[in-house]
Amino acid sequence: MKNTLSSPVVVISLFFVTISLVVAVRVVYRTDSTANQQAGPNPIGIFTILQVHSGHMHQEWLRFTQQGTLMYSTNFSAGSQQVLKSRLRLSTDHTFVRYEKVTLNRHQSFLFDGNTVVRTTFEAETQVDVRALDGIEAESIKFQMATFGLLPILKRLSDPSTQVVYVGAASKGNRFQVKTAGGSWYFYTNSNHLINRLEVGDIEITYEDYRTVDGLNLPFSQRVKKGDRLLYEIRFDTFDPNPVFAAGFFKSTLL
Repeated sequence: MKNTLSSPVVVISLFFVTISLVVAVRVVYRTDSTANQQAGPNPIGIFTILQVHSGHMHQEWLRFTQQGTLMYSTNFSAGSQQVLKSRLRLSTDHTFVRYEKVTLNRHQSFLFDGNTVVRTTFEAETQVDVRALDGIEAESIKFQMATFGLLPILKRLSDPSTQVVYVGAASKGNRFQVKTAGGSWYFYTNSNHLINRLEVGDIEITYEDYRTVDGLNLPFSQRVKKGDRLLYEIRFDTFDPNPVFAAGFFKSTLL
């Protein structure tokens, strides 16, 4: 990819992707005060699903890091289409999340402490901006954090306060409902009890290319769609389920 991509094209592309994601984040992140891991008849328990992915009965997914490449297309005029790529890394330590995005010569780091998202921007390795996000920007980043790969989803499902209800068999696989204070979202498992699809409002996320990494069964490919439109896809290359973070790794001048 050439470095001649104009900033307006990148900004406009990200804006439309952001608008598509903003509604869904509230459903993913808001919790329900009532804990009920299995409400209703369920031939496959949530603990079985978690164990199939991790090989452990009580994996909590409290600390991990993963990296991948996000790709999405721009197509604003007939015959003009470009594929933009960003290198991403997500790191989690209990309630703290650090999400890093590198596109061309811009490096952005997003820190989330459970309440506030702070973005630090570097251009050509020089810090140019630090600020707390709100509104659409904050909602979009939180959604990306919550759905970057399957590890954040597994972490959410392993939380005892998460309310999961077995809905039944469907054409896409066994269907489960996750109830939150902001609404409900759904996930599906295949015949091997691996999660292969999420539905959050009108956003659909599919997981493919499962591989075993350090005893974990994880997808290396993720596609995010709204209706028939592909918003972006991600290819993962690195997972670390037990990283060691440097002091201050999840802190910024505003947190």
